Amino acid sequence: MRLTQLNRECLLHLFSFLDKDSRRNLSLACRQLREVYLDPCLWNLLHFSSPCQLRWDNYVLGPSLRYLTICWYSSRVQLVCNIEDWLKTSFQKDICSKHESLVSTFLAHVCHM
Repeated sequence: MRLTQLNRECLLHLFSFLDKDSRRNLSLACRQLREVYLDPCLWNLLHFSSPCQLRWDNYVLGPSLRYLTICWYSSRVQLVCNIEDWLKTSFQKDICSKHESLVSTFLAHVCHM
């Protein structure tokens, strides 16, 4: 039996066990799997381990979103942004500003969904 011979409910259930990247990669295989990937029911929980992950094309925002986490202080962000503003270089301030803007824009988009 092929994966695409399963009904939509079974495919949604299988997709629910995959992480964001695996879901996206599998969705590239065929149109039917892409439609399952785009189903809002699949995306009730989103976790991002860094603000830069908000730019990736491996998730779908929709009305089913019930739980969202964005780990602001990943190891990379922590090295740059977790110090007092007056101690930051202009480069560090620029990176922190971009992260803040990215997260704010993303959260505004989530509110409009």
